[in-house]
Amino acid sequence: MNRIFICVVMAAIFTIVGTISVLASDIRVQIDGVYAEFDVPPIIVEGRTLLPARAIVEMLGGDVQWDGELRQVHIYKDGINILLTIDDVIAYVNGEAIELDVPPQIIDDRTLVPLRFVAENLGLDIDFRYGTVFIETNISHMVTSRDFILSDGSTLTVFYTHVVQRNAEAAVFFTGQPNVVWHLNIRYAAGYGTAAGLGEQTADHTGFVEWNWRIGSNTTLGDWPVTIVAGGESLRFYITVIEAH
Repeated sequence: MNRIFICVVMAAIFTIVGTISVLASDIRVQIDGVYAEFDVPPIIVEGRTLLPARAIVEMLGGDVQWDGELRQVHIYKDGINILLTIDDVIAYVNGEAIELDVPPQIIDDRTLVPLRFVAENLGLDIDFRYGTVFIETNISHMVTSRDFILSDGSTLTVFYTHVVQRNAEAAVFFTGQPNVVWHLNIRYAAGYGTAAGLGEQTADHTGFVEWNWRIGSNTTLGDWPVTIVAGGESLRFYITVIEAH
């Protein structure tokens, strides 16, 4: 009898864990180069990231309306109308029914919605790399990548903002060897950059290393070289600074 009871309890636990995998408080969300903060952390459900609806939609420039009686979320942006119902995998985009991988949920009195579904149906670019979700709403912060061949013959893929507006945040990141000390500098028309976030960074135990710094409001427009060095390695690419819109 006890063995049957334990098996039932374990099955229930695995069912719950399978439904809501983890609280993904270590997942970061970056919108046009700025990290977003939420009062309720993201969760991962069956490989899909869910975020608080009102917070993320308003950050993306949209509006949210909540219908408590029907338990529905209405999202509006630039003529796009998204309708989501709590615990229902059928959503509607401008009246067209679309099946979701995971339904919206209510956690700690906050409505959490599937991030990729909402962002892409609002016409935004979204990518997930190294624990960070990147969302681009305009040209102010465009991320690209470049492969570098290191001295040992291995390939290192560096991600960076190749186009960034004045007074917006630039970023460079990659995953290489763990615990390596890297140094990054950028040379503008007036000389080497001195903003907080530049300079020396040490890769963590996974090899991940990242720099984030703000482009000045008076930075000269144009293409500026970025150099990253560690030991005998020297990587070089360009970031384009454009006028703020």
